[in-house]
Amino acid sequence: GRNVVRWFRMNMQKQRTKQSTITMPPTTRRQSSRRREEEPRRQVAGERGRVFAAVILGFCVLSFIDTFHTLEPYSGRRSLLSSAYLATTSTLLPWAHHYLVDVNDKPNPEGETALFWHIPKSGGTTAKRLYQCMGKTLAHRVGADPRYGHDQENEIVVFEPHEGKDWKVVNVDTTIKPGILRAKELGLVQSHTTDLIFTMEPAFAGEQLYDEENKGRFLALFRHPVDRAASMFFYLQTATWERTYRPEWADMTVMEWANLKNFESDYMVRKLVGKKFGDPADEMDLIIAKELVRQRFIVGLMDEMNESIRRFNIVLGVDESSDRSQQCMEDFGLLEPKDVTPAVPAVGDGSDEESTTHATDKKNSNKHPKFVEGDPEFVAIAARNPLDMILYNYVLQLFEDQKLIIDSYSLESEEEEEEEEDAATTDVDSNELALLPPGADAGSSRLPDEIQFNLVNTNDPMEDKENETPFFWHVPKSGGTTLQRMYFCMGFTLANEVGGNPKFDSDRSKIDVISPWSDNPGKVINVDVTSQDGITEAKNRGFLTQTPHPHLDLMSSQEFKFAATTLFSPEHKGRMFALFRHPIDRAVSKFYYLQKATWESTYNERWKGMTLEKWAERDRGENNWMVRMLVGKDNRDVLTTEDLELAKEIVRTKFVVGLMDSFDESVHRFNVFLGVDESDALNQQCIDQFTSSEGDSHAASNRKVIETKNQWNSYAHPDVEYGSPAWVSLSKIHFFDILLYRYVVELFNEQRSLFNA
Repeated sequence: GRNVVRWFRMNMQKQRTKQSTITMPPTTRRQSSRRREEEPRRQVAGERGRVFAAVILGFCVLSFIDTFHTLEPYSGRRSLLSSAYLATTSTLLPWAHHYLVDVNDKPNPEGETALFWHIPKSGGTTAKRLYQCMGKTLAHRVGADPRYGHDQENEIVVFEPHEGKDWKVVNVDTTIKPGILRAKELGLVQSHTTDLIFTMEPAFAGEQLYDEENKGRFLALFRHPVDRAASMFFYLQTATWERTYRPEWADMTVMEWANLKNFESDYMVRKLVGKKFGDPADEMDLIIAKELVRQRFIVGLMDEMNESIRRFNIVLGVDESSDRSQQCMEDFGLLEPKDVTPAVPAVGDGSDEESTTHATDKKNSNKHPKFVEGDPEFVAIAARNPLDMILYNYVLQLFEDQKLIIDSYSLESEEEEEEEEDAATTDVDSNELALLPPGADAGSSRLPDEIQFNLVNTNDPMEDKENETPFFWHVPKSGGTTLQRMYFCMGFTLANEVGGNPKFDSDRSKIDVISPWSDNPGKVINVDVTSQDGITEAKNRGFLTQTPHPHLDLMSSQEFKFAATTLFSPEHKGRMFALFRHPIDRAVSKFYYLQKATWESTYNERWKGMTLEKWAERDRGENNWMVRMLVGKDNRDVLTTEDLELAKEIVRTKFVVGLMDSFDESVHRFNVFLGVDESDALNQQCIDQFTSSEGDSHAASNRKVIETKNQWNSYAHPDVEYGSPAWVSLSKIHFFDILLYRYVVELFNEQRSLFNA
């Protein structure tokens, strides 16, 4: 095991230097380097050869079961936690990515502040009192109790709440959101006064308390969701001292309680993603929760309390060999007792922890019936917590996988001197850059200059129309073709792909307007701005720069970044707008379309007889299309959370956004944006022809109208069933795009005020 960890660490150092992705152990390179080593090192070649063989065999097995997909350049031992549910790169939410320490990183108690997520009835109170016993300074509810007189202080105060008990707290309550905000205001984490923060709001605390200079390391004890929920029910039947005491539950059966309308469901997933009670939780939230736990949590199990506390002690830098630590662990049943007098009274957490530790707390502990799989009560509670059940099973696997990682922390300490010598020979600047995620900007996080200065800001007034051109970013299968046909109906002049069609004879030596159809008033510019080659040709021919330039109402292209940086400039800017559609619906629509669209260059005959379920099993070459187009990355490039944040910022600052599911309102906004007179009878006729007469409260009707009124490019097809294997697989493949779409929906609602005005 030690040699395997050494191999991982040495290999990780090579990755960081070269910023390349690991695909398999570089045995050939290692063998070449060995030939240059001195004779004494050759004596261990046989032993190392056996280790490498074992490692290679291990990689083959992992590859076979499809859990070892990708090792990122900075991932190190992350292969041990490679996810069976996500075959793409990291999908951490930005706050977790920037503010929390990676599971693979060696603990640094002096430079990071640990946070313990206290999941009720899962052993959290036992952990809290254990570390109180060890003399750690904690942040939890007690610190803000008015009885101690520090709750109104305007600075962080460390004090002993009970004289003679020799344990300390800080004067904030980090278990609830108002207390977390007060802790943020007082600079709790930045004060470096606290050994361990306890909270029941992990997402809120993680985002509010930490920053890139003062990072956090997360720990948690998990318990089977059915056992946890049942324990909570029986406990709150009688716990009159609790704020959440429920006297109305006193005479209820478990089955009656489990069928209550306001039954708490999927508590763990909701808390991890920051959702309130009552907010719907879905498979996407489960994916986010899994990724957060996988990369940022040291996980423990209430059913494996001894091993869990051992791991937490390593992470927290607890010296288990000290007399005090030994005594506390004995008092809490974590070591075999010795014939000594306890240093502190043994107190523990609630529920069934008597079976896990020797600690008891009669106020917070209650004996109650246990339910096993197959019992009606078990089935009823599990049915109300489907996401938590999946998450807990995932945590069980993580618990096994993390053992080698946490044990390696000790080995790293032993090898620290050797690593420092190696680091001294490494270029400092390149090493620092290597630690950044692929594609991350080492400098400012603002928009790239060519985007910032070539495109108009959303809020900028339309004062210089002569030096601006509306640019419609055409997201495929999102209603864009229908929108363009509507504007053709109104007699608009567009620049898209039509003008580049050689069947429309025109003078290619200059930029000109052509009328492609005898029965349609729409016109086009004689360029094709929908491909990079076409955009380059259009630029070279004077598109948007020729003087005089023919009238142009708008241009439409899928190539956002290339068009924005090639065709526009600070002297002639683009003004952006776009229609968005849920990425899963968009992907499914494209699949069914390309089963039949033989006229398309992207038509794939192999898809013709393929089922949606089969097609959705893996990425077909277009994952996260929107984010990639916005930031200018193709499918060979690794996407990061920085890319997602950049995409969101581009849309926020530069786009008027529309939604296919709110097509009518989106069209109205675009008409205002483009200066369309909706009172004009001909314009209104075109609007009626291409929008739904039922309004935006009927999203399905809108989609059907788009399909029926644009039959050559769209048609009715089955929807993917929510929560089905195909839906879940596509949500993993298009994870970044789904997060972007959620953000766009928020922007759509916020931008309403611009058009109401």
